[in-house]
Amino acid sequence: MQAFKAALRIYFKHPVYIAIYIITLSMMAVFIGKSVTTDTAGAFTVERPQVAIIDRDGSALSKGLTSFVAGHGIRVKVADDKVALQDAMAQGDATWIMVIPDGFGQDFLAATSSGGTTPAVKTIMGQNMTAGTYLEQLTNAWLKTARTYGKSGVVTDQSELARLTSADMAKSARVTTVQLKSAVPPSQQYLTFLLFSIFSITLSIIVSGGLIMATFNRTEVRKRDLASPVSSVLRNLQIAGATLVVALVAWAWVSVLGLVVFGGVLTGVSTSVIALLLVSLLVYCSIPLAICFFLGQITGNELVLNAVGNIIGLTLSFLGGLWIPVSLMNSTMQTVSHFVPTTYYGDAIMRLADMKTVSLNTLAPVFQNWAVILLFSMAIFVVALAIGRLRMQSATAGGQAAASRSVA
Repeated sequence: MQAFKAALRIYFKHPVYIAIYIITLSMMAVFIGKSVTTDTAGAFTVERPQVAIIDRDGSALSKGLTSFVAGHGIRVKVADDKVALQDAMAQGDATWIMVIPDGFGQDFLAATSSGGTTPAVKTIMGQNMTAGTYLEQLTNAWLKTARTYGKSGVVTDQSELARLTSADMAKSARVTTVQLKSAVPPSQQYLTFLLFSIFSITLSIIVSGGLIMATFNRTEVRKRDLASPVSSVLRNLQIAGATLVVALVAWAWVSVLGLVVFGGVLTGVSTSVIALLLVSLLVYCSIPLAICFFLGQITGNELVLNAVGNIIGLTLSFLGGLWIPVSLMNSTMQTVSHFVPTTYYGDAIMRLADMKTVSLNTLAPVFQNWAVILLFSMAIFVVALAIGRLRMQSATAGGQAAASRSVA
């Protein structure tokens, strides 16, 4: 087990990386998670999330819809600009955005009277999926009610249509809450923590694991290892075991930290759901593991590993919609997001959060997301193996000259 012990020594000889990438960045995820408001009192209160409404129509119907939605939330002013909308969502100024297109009122009334398809409003949902879903349902209910009035032929005026629709939607029922413990969903604070922890997980595994791989892949070290009585297969297994320990340390730290800090808001949540959330995080760890193996084949420079690790961590988090909803991105970026493993991690987290009962049928989409993540890992790993094979055929490629300084 000499190679295994040597690999772990390399890992623990860089405590700064452990302190920054695992501890500090995970604490940042804690602060972000804590900043999400959540109701833990157990009593029913009407949700009033922050909403931004862009009315490009200005018709009587659009004004009626705007007034109704604003009455069920806290309206914030946001400029009708793509960058301003992105900033409002990224900075948490708005949890839900509705954009009413030009000509909406006239087209809506014409479609209902002729039996055609009514125009839709564009909505953008942030990380607070609960609040966003609530506003989506309210908006859809208002539009369906307006559509019913329009198709009846009784109302032909936008103002009257908006008034009658809002009057019907103003009716409500008394609520008595009866919450079964098995049906309590995970706190939005905890889910936000899990999403933002991807950054620290990715960086810590890529940089620390990459240093181990790069050190053992230097030409001088490789030649010395080949002269030892230990077979290359056994030696590689020991190195792989050490990088796996690095990944498990990062995963265990984030998992325990989340349960300790957010344990109070997880009271009543199904143990199975919490366990599956942590398994999803563990499955995702295979991605930075494969990336660190790949980087270890092509560089031994600490600065390069740190720079590339940060770039990859930021890119995966952004394109996967973990920080900014994919719906805010243009069509090209939305297409690109389907080729990023973090997208499937986020989808698995959200599906588990909405899960009422745990069964094979309800878990099928989660398993599919896990499978896609593992396929990404295998693809990266295969490419890394091919590069490693090419390096073995060269006596000078990626050797001691590739490292600007010793990392052993």
